[in-house]
Amino acid sequence: MSTNPFTEEHELLRDSVQKFVAKEIIPNVEEWEKNEHCEKEVFKKMGEKGFFGVSFPEKYGGGGMDFWAAVVVIRELAYANIGGLSMSLYAHTYLPLPLLVALGTDDQKRDYLVPALAGEKIAALAITEPGAGSDVAGITTTAKDMGDHYLLNGSKMFTTNGNIADFVVVVAKTGEGMNITLLVVDTNTEGFSSIAVKNKLGMHSSDTAQLFFEDCKVPKTAVIGQEGHGFYYIMNNFQEERLLAGVTGMFVAEWALEKAKVYALERKAFGREIGKFQVIRHKIAQMAVKVEACRSIAYRAVAEFIEQGNKAEIIITMAKAFISEESMIVINDSLQIHGGVGYTEDYGIARAWRDARLLTIGAGTTEIMHEILGKVVLDEVQHTDKLGKSAVQV
Repeated sequence: MSTNPFTEEHELLRDSVQKFVAKEIIPNVEEWEKNEHCEKEVFKKMGEKGFFGVSFPEKYGGGGMDFWAAVVVIRELAYANIGGLSMSLYAHTYLPLPLLVALGTDDQKRDYLVPALAGEKIAALAITEPGAGSDVAGITTTAKDMGDHYLLNGSKMFTTNGNIADFVVVVAKTGEGMNITLLVVDTNTEGFSSIAVKNKLGMHSSDTAQLFFEDCKVPKTAVIGQEGHGFYYIMNNFQEERLLAGVTGMFVAEWALEKAKVYALERKAFGREIGKFQVIRHKIAQMAVKVEACRSIAYRAVAEFIEQGNKAEIIITMAKAFISEESMIVINDSLQIHGGVGYTEDYGIARAWRDARLLTIGAGTTEIMHEILGKVVLDEVQHTDKLGKSAVQV
C-alpha cells in the first residue's frame, strides 16, 4: 500500500471540508460544549455539502468515493477538536445507514437512507441497554409479533442522537435466544420517548439519550433484512464502527502531538524552551512513535476494509484495541507537556483528553477486543497443532 493513499480527488474533498469546518463548526465549538448542545442545523448543512455520503453509493445521494474519503472527513473533524459533535455526525452516518444500504428495502432506502444522507433526517442506532452493553445477545427489549405489526417494549441506554433523531434503528428480540431483529422506528411513534443522559465526562456536544418504548406499534415493513438475523447483522456492522473509532483516535493523537510540539518550542522555563530539555524531547519522540504506529495499523485496517469489507474483522479489532489505548497515552502526555494550562480549557487538550477517553469503551471495550483476538490467536495455534506442525518455531 502506498504511504499516501489520498488522491487528488481526496485532497479536493479535504479542502472543501476544511473550509466548512472553519466556517460552520469551529466558531461554535465553545458554545456547543458549554451548553452541551448538538446543533441540528449542522446536520442539514453537512448533508447539503454531501459530506455524509462521501463513501456511499451515488444512487442514494452519496459521493460514490472509497472509504479513504470518509477518512478525510474524519481527520478534519478530529482537528476541530469537538469530539462530541463528531461522534454525533459519525453515529448518524456510519452506524445505522450502512445497514439500510446493505439490507434495506427500496421503500426504507427512499424514506430513511436518502433523506439521512441529505441531512434532512437525523438517524440513530439503539443497541445498548441499562443491563446489556457489549453483550448484544443479552438485550431485553422485545418486539412481539401481533399479526399485522410488532409491539415494541423496552429501553435503550447511551444512544447517540436519541433525542434529536427522526428515526432509530432498534435492536430487539423477536423470539427466544438469539432471535434478534432490526427495526427502523420513527421517533414520532406513539409510545416512544427519550431523556437526555447528563453528567458525562466528555463528548459534551453530543446528544446522548435513554430511549423508552411503551407498546409502540411498529409495522411489519419496519424490519431491516430478515427477522431473527439481527444479531449477525449487528456483529458485521460493528466492524465499520470500530474502524471509525480507531481512525478517529489516531487523528486526535496526531493533533495532540502537533499541539505538544508547538507548545514545547514556545514555552520557556529556566531560560530556554522546554523542548530543549532532554526529558521533553524524549517524551515527544515516544509520542511520535506511538502516532506513527497508530497511523500504520489504522491505514492498514482501512485498506483491508476496502478490499474485504467486514471480513477484515481481525485487523480492525487489532486497530481498535491498539489505537484507543495508545492514543490516550499520547493525549495524556500532550496534556502533561502543557503543564498547568493543559489542565484548563484554554488550549483544548483537556477537552481532547475527556472526549478520547470514550474510545476504549464505545463500539466494544478494549477488554472485549482482546477477548475476540485472544480466541483467534489460540484457535490458530490449535489449528496448527491439528495439522501436525509445531505451534512455535524455534
